[in-house]
Amino acid sequence: MSGGNSAQWLAVANIHGIGPRTIAEVYRKHGNIDIFFNAGANQLAEALDTSVAKARNIMASIDLSEAMEKLQLCSKLAIKLLTLDSPAYPPLLKRIYDPPPVLYYRGSLPCSDKKLLAVVGSRKATEYGRVVTAKLTENLVRSGLGIVSGLALGIDGAAHRACLEAKGYTVAVLGCGLDRTYPAKHIQLKQQVEDSGCVISEFPPGTPPAAGNFPRRNRIISGMCQGLLVVEAAEKSGAMITVGFALEEGRDVFAVPGNINSPQSKGTNGLIQQGAKLVLDATDILEEYGICSLPLNVKQEPGIDSDPVLEYIDFQGVTLDELVFLTGLSANILLARLVSLELKGLVARLPGQKYARCAD
Repeated sequence: MSGGNSAQWLAVANIHGIGPRTIAEVYRKHGNIDIFFNAGANQLAEALDTSVAKARNIMASIDLSEAMEKLQLCSKLAIKLLTLDSPAYPPLLKRIYDPPPVLYYRGSLPCSDKKLLAVVGSRKATEYGRVVTAKLTENLVRSGLGIVSGLALGIDGAAHRACLEAKGYTVAVLGCGLDRTYPAKHIQLKQQVEDSGCVISEFPPGTPPAAGNFPRRNRIISGMCQGLLVVEAAEKSGAMITVGFALEEGRDVFAVPGNINSPQSKGTNGLIQQGAKLVLDATDILEEYGICSLPLNVKQEPGIDSDPVLEYIDFQGVTLDELVFLTGLSANILLARLVSLELKGLVARLPGQKYARCAD
């Protein structure tokens, strides 16, 4: 892409008073954004369905020199640009009603035919939520899906890490400029995502992580993907905002059931009540896209001393239902395993059909 064309897109994206939806409408109607630079005030006013006076103000506010300065800054920071007219622009994102006119990115963009799944959830994830996210993500990635999330604490971070550990492709969408890292403790994770996947933002370098940026970021997370998986979300949360965008754009919504007494699971349990597809293992998602799943990691007949079920039992305790979900084993098989582990002194049974790891 030529620097001149990129500068034009940057200049238009920076116009005060019009947003991504208006710019996308102009581009879809005309196949370009030349009207912002070549038309008179009357023609631009008609195209934008606004007054001639406002059209004149828009024309006066277009600043190509500032756009060129941003391009130079991006070059210094090793940040690349992707504009709405680029063949490499994520195809599903391009179809939403308000796609970002310009995306800033580092790393490798996803192939146009790469199936992507968004994974979102609570920043205050429980151990159950983190383990479930890691297990599902690993099996989804090994079956060929790419993972998109927001680099936040909790579920987002767990999804990115599990994807990287499985040697998969992941995209992190930021609510700030790419020269910033939010949260700061994820600076190493961000670099790992850049190295093997892609970090994307619609915000130019220098933009701080303001609260209002994150709903805008969330529409990109859902917009890039065919479906959205929610693991632990409160009724009112950023994850549920992302669900709203996904539903508006006709994306598939998947939800992991959680503890009915946990505030972190009220949103996900409510989604299931409203018709989201309940997810108990990766197969529930893969079958929606005609993808054959790989065998589960937990085998059916291990020796007691090396029983992988122990990996899913902590000292606080987990319920039988949680173990069924985490291991992919049936309740009957698990009960037999748990009895054997109890006899070996490795597991203790707690009230409420919970099981906890015994101290060494």
